[in-house]
Amino acid sequence: MRNDDEGFDPESLNWTNPDAQEIEDLEKRISQHPGNRLANRLDQLKRVFEAWAGFSVSFADLLNKCENDEEFMAELMRNTGDRTKQQWIIRSLDQVTIAYTAGLGAVIDQSRAVVRAQSKTIQDDYAKRAAVIMKDHPGGPFLAKLRNYVLHNVAAPWRFSGTIGEASAARVALDSDSLLEDKKAWSSDAKNFIKASGESVHLSPLIAPYLDAMVEHIRWIFPTVAQANTKIIQDCDKLIARQNLLLTGGVTDGHDWEERVAHMAENVRRADRGEPQTDYRTGLPIAEENSA
Repeated sequence: MRNDDEGFDPESLNWTNPDAQEIEDLEKRISQHPGNRLANRLDQLKRVFEAWAGFSVSFADLLNKCENDEEFMAELMRNTGDRTKQQWIIRSLDQVTIAYTAGLGAVIDQSRAVVRAQSKTIQDDYAKRAAVIMKDHPGGPFLAKLRNYVLHNVAAPWRFSGTIGEASAARVALDSDSLLEDKKAWSSDAKNFIKASGESVHLSPLIAPYLDAMVEHIRWIFPTVAQANTKIIQDCDKLIARQNLLLTGGVTDGHDWEERVAHMAENVRRADRGEPQTDYRTGLPIAEENSA
């Protein structure tokens, strides 16, 4: 009877990749490479912006619900009886406001940090585009500085008004006098906007247009910065390609990764159907290829 351990070489457990040192060196070079650091910074900005855009949509949806849904409007106008639902709505407004303002602050801070490391031409273009947003959307500076107020006070000074009946209407706003009590929260532009808004700042007309403007503004950064830093990005990509070749034993440098993953998924489906799997390189069934 044959022992499964016959012919087993214990030294095989001590095998090390002959390219291990080069792989380690490449890992260090890639992690410290300016092209990799720039790519990471852009990826972080993208993630933060997408999170804030999601908060913006949620904020707009909730405001729309408060101002157009009969049940929500009735609860917000309630001044007697059980106010549990009203408190829940206000808590939801507080939560989405905190998320929205924190996200917007992160988007502004991180986009400025990316641009600050670029050429003066890009910095000037960014500043001009930001100035256009402030001109076209005077509520922008207010929304940007609202995070300062929320940071200090947490609970926003909500002001609800409207009518209930055949022609129901509601308005969700922030009380202007309460906002202005915080002397340190606002820039001059934001303060002027609050004062110009009257007794309260109506929020729903501000959120969606400002999001659209910021989408265009922030999206401009990615191709602009990438094009200006083509060389260092390409240099880093070469190091990554070399690393991938070593890690895969020379099979791929990673350029066809998506295709290979899709092929593996298709092979799993083939196996589930009882069909032969195929070789990625030749497209032939693996059994036929081996027999050949």
